[in-house]
Amino acid sequence: MKIERLTVHDLYVLTELFDYNDVEQMISECTHDIQNGIIDIFVLYDNAVLVGELHVMYECDDENYAVRGRRAYMYAFRVREDFQNKGYGTFLLKTVLSVLSEKGYCEFTVGVEDDNFRAIHMYNSLGFNEFVLRKQEEYQGDAYEYNLYLKR
Repeated sequence: MKIERLTVHDLYVLTELFDYNDVEQMISECTHDIQNGIIDIFVLYDNAVLVGELHVMYECDDENYAVRGRRAYMYAFRVREDFQNKGYGTFLLKTVLSVLSEKGYCEFTVGVEDDNFRAIHMYNSLGFNEFVLRKQEEYQGDAYEYNLYLKR
């Protein structure tokens, strides 16, 4: 297994894990955010197979999510369905938490939808137990409602 920080030139690989309504919009937004140091996208490979992704936001207008140097928001955490329940997601999340901790981050937030029981269990077991807020948002025409949890 190998974890890499995705470059803007490789953003297209994310379409292997998620069916974007507008791929060009996603690539444009992520390119802007990566080039401006707002986000990183970590990807997990098993041999040459893309297994998972985890986006990390370092700054946000809403400090509940992210504060540069202290609190990082992790989102768009996906693991290929045929690789779920095998420890890949936990490995990716723990590795990214370790990388962020080494950079001085001491607080981490995640958003998780009510019906994603697997993710809720994993986040709780890793210390994401402090409820911060309930949020509704839309991305590319799809509506999402989730709870934001904090790990200190």
